[in-house]
Amino acid sequence: MRTALLAASALAVALVGQAAAADLPVVPAYRAAPVLIGYNWNGVYMGANVGWSGARSNVSWTPNLSSFAGDGAAIAAASANRLTSNSVTGGAQAGYNWQSGNFLAGLEGDVSFMNNNAQFNTTAPNLSESAQMNWLVTVRPRVGYVWDNWLFYATGGWAYSRVTFNDAVLSSAGQIGTTFQRNKSGYAVGAGVEYGIAGGWSAKLEYLYVNLGSVDGFMGPGAIIGVNHDMVDNIVRVGINYRFGGEREVVVKYP
Repeated sequence: MRTALLAASALAVALVGQAAAADLPVVPAYRAAPVLIGYNWNGVYMGANVGWSGARSNVSWTPNLSSFAGDGAAIAAASANRLTSNSVTGGAQAGYNWQSGNFLAGLEGDVSFMNNNAQFNTTAPNLSESAQMNWLVTVRPRVGYVWDNWLFYATGGWAYSRVTFNDAVLSSAGQIGTTFQRNKSGYAVGAGVEYGIAGGWSAKLEYLYVNLGSVDGFMGPGAIIGVNHDMVDNIVRVGINYRFGGEREVVVKYP
C-alpha cells in the first residue's frame, strides 16, 4: 500500500511539472554572429579603358649662326615652343593581383591608342614644327590598400611608344627640314581607385603621367640647325575589369 502511494505521488509531480513547462515561453536558438568576408582582388583580370590624353612636346632649335645671313638668332627664338595636343584615348589592360589582408600588390600591362598631333607654324620667320604620338604601351607594378570593395593604388613602371617630329624652315640658307621617327622608352607613374562591383567585375578611375624623354637631331644639309624635342603625356581614363576565378563577391559566412 505504501509503495503504491509513493508511485502515485511521483506520477502526480511529473504531470504537474510537464504542465508548468508547457506554459513557459519558448526560448529561440541563436546562431553565432556572421563573419563578413570582403571583396577578393586576387587573380588574373582583363579589361578595357577610355579617357583623355593631353600630350606636349618642348621644342628648341640651335642654328649654326655662321650659316645664316642675319636670321639665325630670330629662328632660334621663334623655334622655342611647347606643342600641345588633346585626344581621346582608348585601349585594353590585363594584369594579376595578389592580396594579403588590406595590402595588394600586382602587375599590369596595357596598350592605348590616341591621335596626338601637335603643330606650330609662324611666318616671321617662316618655320613649322609638329610632334605626333599614336599609341602607348606600359608595364607597371601596382601597390594598394583595400578597404571593403574599394582599392586605392599607386603605380609606376615602363612606357614605350613611337614618336614622330617634323621640322622645317625657310631662311636665308634656303628651305631645309627634317623628320625624326623614333621608338622611345620612358616611364609612367600614377594613381587610381577601383571599386569591386559583383561577379568578378570592377570599375576604375586612373591618372598616368608619361615621360618618353627627348630626341636630338639636325636639319641640313651640313647639320646647320640642331633640333631637340621631348614628349610628355598626361592621361586620365576610366576602365572596367573582369577578374577570373576564385571567390569574388562580398560573402557572409556563419562560423
